[in-house]
Amino acid sequence: MTHNNPDPDSLGGALGLQEFARQAAGVESRLAIKGKILRAENQAMVRELRIPMDRIEDVDLAEFDCFALVDTQPGFGHTKVPDGVRVDIVLDHHVCADATVDLRDVAFVDVRPEVGATSSLVASHLIEAGVKPSAEAATALAYGIKTDTADLSRNVTDLDLKAWDFLFPFVDRKRLVAITNPRLPAAYFQTLKDALGKVRLYDGLTLCSLGRTTSAEMVAEVADMLLRMEGVRAVFCGGLVGNNYHVSVRTEIGGDAWKLIREGMNDQGGSCGGHGSVAGGVIPLESGDARTLRRLERRLEKNVLAAAGLAGSNAAVLGDRDD
Repeated sequence: MTHNNPDPDSLGGALGLQEFARQAAGVESRLAIKGKILRAENQAMVRELRIPMDRIEDVDLAEFDCFALVDTQPGFGHTKVPDGVRVDIVLDHHVCADATVDLRDVAFVDVRPEVGATSSLVASHLIEAGVKPSAEAATALAYGIKTDTADLSRNVTDLDLKAWDFLFPFVDRKRLVAITNPRLPAAYFQTLKDALGKVRLYDGLTLCSLGRTTSAEMVAEVADMLLRMEGVRAVFCGGLVGNNYHVSVRTEIGGDAWKLIREGMNDQGGSCGGHGSVAGGVIPLESGDARTLRRLERRLEKNVLAAAGLAGSNAAVLGDRDD
């Protein structure tokens, strides 16, 4: 099982764990998700690698006696473990103060927040077991590492580099290119246009609200893009999906995204997690109306500015900049 709407690191880690179970232990397994595959690159990953997955509600859980969570942990806000399921394996690289389940009750736990990608953790187990991965599993794991470390540029450890070097000879590079550069619908560019019109610039800090948007993945994608702007050291980006307000935080290498999101979401409910320069969170709202959204965003902005030492500062918008 992954978190509800799995990203490439979660999908790659899950496919890699299936490969480990099959080759190292002779155990067949199934991959199940609660939510949807939303981002274009993620959909291309599933399509190109033919990743088999089921809706969790369509799986007869009584048929299985071992349950694993990949790239998440019990009690995280974006993860729903089915009632009656006792998790046996947790593989993750996030830290979250809001997790409500004591991991001491889990039989096997490998949680290393210092590592850049859960896919790297899974690859390390393949290495230790002497497993040579299939092209599909290797490509999925490599893409998971590629996305969560921004092409091995952030939160990278020796383990991430070792995993990448191990996987790359097995990677299907043609399919990796197809995953990385999918065709995008016109609606994607309209969302991007709307988001750029709502950017607020402070000294080294960029805030952006997408308002009501299509997916949490779009919030993360805009945050990634805005961090590339000259002079920006941190990005706090949010968007409303249904009645859930999703937050993505990015900082330059060496920054503390986890601290910024934790202080930004202080007293706003919800849950958050992160590591190094990447963090994310979600705040459930009783209502998704415009007034409730505006009030939440004002509170978040006040918290974030205080956390960044910019309380009382005035914002500029992209059109105000001379450059």
